[in-house]
Amino acid sequence: MRILVTGGAGFIGSNFVRMSLANSLPGISDVIVLDKLTYAGSKENLKSVWSNPNFHFIQGDICDSDLIKSVSVEVDAVINFAAESHVDRSIENSANFIHTNVVGVGVLLDSIRTSNKDIRLVQVSTDEVYGSITSGSWVESCSLLPNSPYSASKASAELLSRSFYKTHGLDVVITRSSNNYGSYHFPEKLIPLFITNILEGKRIPVYGNGLNVRDWVHVDDHCRAIHQVLFKGKSGEIYNVGGGMS
Repeated sequence: MRILVTGGAGFIGSNFVRMSLANSLPGISDVIVLDKLTYAGSKENLKSVWSNPNFHFIQGDICDSDLIKSVSVEVDAVINFAAESHVDRSIENSANFIHTNVVGVGVLLDSIRTSNKDIRLVQVSTDEVYGSITSGSWVESCSLLPNSPYSASKASAELLSRSFYKTHGLDVVITRSSNNYGSYHFPEKLIPLFITNILEGKRIPVYGNGLNVRDWVHVDDHCRAIHQVLFKGKSGEIYNVGGGMS
């Protein structure tokens, strides 16, 4: 299978690419990465696969419809990791989140719809679309109650994706993952921020009253789950991916 990985130079996307080209995720023959290379994406994350003959890199924006249309016709599946993903940044300015996370997904969907090919789209989402929960855990049928512009933009992308499945019959599957940790994590995220602050003798930030509980999944396990959904997921379905740590 030849795949297009959008946002493939970021934290989770680059892990998926490296694992695919190391044959840790079987069945993937060629990987095209498209990434805008914003603050969270870096070619350094792909350094180990850069010379692999089955790896191809394109610097570009998923909102560029001409570019997406030209690339999507060359692949069998698209895995969309491309997203603005920092909650605090979305509160300060939501425009980039709406542009990339909503408009960009719309461009992907339209490009696949007009490609005249059977292309599977795996829309990588987040458990944050559910909002907050006082106890227990969510199932995929729970209501979407996002609490930040970031999570609202991801919920919007999911609804768009589902509408293209229902209206146009597109082969779309959605994953909702809990918090990821692991190699190549961007320094502003919680775990690397805590570690670097400790190493530098800085204060550790406490969010809210410090009693919030999060579920965490290692990025490699998340990538394995996405691989399963790519090959075995049922079209139109949503799959939660968590570590079961809460």
